[in-house]
Amino acid sequence: MQGMQRATGRGAVMRLAALAAALVALLALGATPAFAAAPTVTSVSPAIGPLAGGTLVTITGSGFMASPAVNCSGNPGAVKFGGVNSTSCNVINDTTITATTPAGAAAGPVQVTVTNGLSETSVAAVNFTYVAAPTIATISPNTGTTTGGYSVTVTGTNLTTASAVMFDSVPATSVFVVDASSVNATVPAHAVGAAQVTVVTAGGTSNALPFTYTLPPAPAITSLSPVSGTTAGGTVVTITGTNLLGTTAVSFGGSAGTNITNVTNTSLQVTAPAHAAGAVNVQVTTPSGQSPVVAGGTYTYTTTTVPVIASVTPASGPLAGGTVVTITGSGFTGTTQVTFGGVAGTNPTNVTDTSLQVTTPARATAGQVDVIITATGGTSVTSSVAKFTYAGVPTVTAVSPAGGPTTGGTTVTLTGTGFTNASAVTFGGVAGTSISNVTDTSLTVVAPAGTAGTVDVLVTTPLGTSVAAATAKYTYGATVPAITSISPTAGQAGTVVTITGTGFLGATSVTFGGTAGTSMTATATSITVTAPAGTGTVDVVVNGPLGASPVGAQTKFTYQGATTSYTLTFRWSLVAWSGIDGISAANALKGTETPDNPATNNIFSSVTAMFRWNGGQQKWEAYFPGSEGVPGANDFSTLSKGQAYWIATSTSGSIVWTVAQG
Repeated sequence: MQGMQRATGRGAVMRLAALAAALVALLALGATPAFAAAPTVTSVSPAIGPLAGGTLVTITGSGFMASPAVNCSGNPGAVKFGGVNSTSCNVINDTTITATTPAGAAAGPVQVTVTNGLSETSVAAVNFTYVAAPTIATISPNTGTTTGGYSVTVTGTNLTTASAVMFDSVPATSVFVVDASSVNATVPAHAVGAAQVTVVTAGGTSNALPFTYTLPPAPAITSLSPVSGTTAGGTVVTITGTNLLGTTAVSFGGSAGTNITNVTNTSLQVTAPAHAAGAVNVQVTTPSGQSPVVAGGTYTYTTTTVPVIASVTPASGPLAGGTVVTITGSGFTGTTQVTFGGVAGTNPTNVTDTSLQVTTPARATAGQVDVIITATGGTSVTSSVAKFTYAGVPTVTAVSPAGGPTTGGTTVTLTGTGFTNASAVTFGGVAGTSISNVTDTSLTVVAPAGTAGTVDVLVTTPLGTSVAAATAKYTYGATVPAITSISPTAGQAGTVVTITGTGFLGATSVTFGGTAGTSMTATATSITVTAPAGTGTVDVVVNGPLGASPVGAQTKFTYQGATTSYTLTFRWSLVAWSGIDGISAANALKGTETPDNPATNNIFSSVTAMFRWNGGQQKWEAYFPGSEGVPGANDFSTLSKGQAYWIATSTSGSIVWTVAQG
């Protein structure tokens, strides 16, 4: 027994040894045991870099520290780019690895894989793209002024991913990739001399080509505004000319101006320094030199004071301009211009040192603008009293309530535009009272007494009087309308309907089931109106200044379908049926079609027989209204459209048979 146990033990040991040897062999062959999970890679960032390698890439995924963990220690082959070992790698945590790309064999995407020694990722979608290094061959133009701001075109190869164009260490202010061989760039400012231009792409930095910076032409002045100011200085002067960009100094007769601002190539502003009275030359200095002395660059210092505006009367006017405005203040002597929002007024007249008059120019949009005077002593500054408001003639868009008693006294709210400074509100030419709560869009006023009827409501402001409009009406004697009867109570679209009732004075519309009728004429107690299109039975409502009439049994109107009428004479009449196809003869005679048409009538008791010719069977067929329930008594029981029928009646004279059209 003991021998058998020893034999059994030796066998187990031998089997374990064999399994271990097999596992080692499998691992040597690269096989993956079922229990060794492969790490996963979901993304790499950045996903693009130069062929030369050296890009530090962050790899995101999972299972990087699971057993067995990814081992980067002395093992850059734990991460591969296109099968080539990274030059270094570092496991940050279970989901993040950083690795440095090796040199690539050729431009294009390669697969990124991570191995834990037993398992390796194989996800085709996760790639790193190698980009060839850029080269540049030409720069056009290859010279320009130190101011920059103009465009050049750089040509070469592998420029698709260009992210910057460098002029020495200064980047171009904008870069636009045209294609793989061309890039447009806006040249930055730079000192005089040659700058080395390179293009930076995902593939690296290109070779360098020179770009030569030169000084721009010397500046030149064409005009000054204003052309004069006080000896105390402080006047802001606008200089226009050429090549002003880069201005470093402005001289007024040898004295330096201050606060040089808003500099462009053709314009700048500067504050004039103090100076003795008299005319001086203004000159601009840039790195290219100083502007020459020209007639347009003469500035005159005076001992008069800068103009100050104290009041503008009137302070508002129409958009069309043409308002004669009186301005008071000081320092107006030698006035050359008065502007309203930057636009010059016309005909400055009656100018003294403290007062002048000027006509406002036109303006496109309403609003408040600054009034500025330019005189010998300089230019006035903006202030709260130096304003002019452009506005349009008032408009009235709503009156509420839109009516009231002839005795007046109703407080009415007007809505519209341009009500500011409203001086009057008239009702049919009679002035309302107690104008209050005035804003530009609303006011209240008490209606005066008036005679029964509808009148125009007009608003007057300093800019004019509103025009009569459908939205600006008030009805004296108005009450809420009420309908007592409608005639006819049924018809079709186009039927002229007469409505009787009360409170119709000033009626604005009549609706049939919510749809407005047309051609309405109204008195206080009667309205005629043409019915619009509609179906079924609807409510008729009169809308007046104070509201809408209530509905009831007496306000109904029923829309009828089209009808055809036949005149039947005593004994026999021949008709061609144009009514509803397939209608029962009994219903047709009784006027009870579906849906019911109130215009049809019942002649059932007057008809004794109907006959038709059956051409197919070459025989006459009959229908007897009095024998409907007798089996076999009738050859037909329905009427066919287009069929001819002989109809016998028992009523002497003639009768009219109205049927619904089919």
